[in-house]
Amino acid sequence: MTVHQQPTEAYRALLPFLPTEVEPDGVTVAEADFARSCFSSVPFKMARFTVPPGGTSSPDQHAVREIWVVQAGSGTLVVDGERSSVAPGSVVGFPSQSVHEVFADRGEELVIFSFWWSAPDA
Repeated sequence: MTVHQQPTEAYRALLPFLPTEVEPDGVTVAEADFARSCFSSVPFKMARFTVPPGGTSSPDQHAVREIWVVQAGSGTLVVDGERSSVAPGSVVGFPSQSVHEVFADRGEELVIFSFWWSAPDA
């Protein structure tokens, strides 16, 4: 039996995550660890976060652009004061400096993948 010191490309294609952090509002966040994958030079960052039933993410505003993909659950998204519903398969984008938060107000946990990158706004 041979023991490999380096991960194979197939293993490295599985995207590992850093340890999950739990925020004071109950939201959990796990950032993707691209450095330990075959995607070590991607031009963006990514995280998976969850919002517990009845919970909300803290209002967020930053200089990066961001896209959210809702994997599970449904709720209400508020971007710069405008409300909209989100559900599995929803994809939403935020320009730099927009204030955004999501509410898991439909009785189920929200699971969202977030992708962000630095880029000048057009």
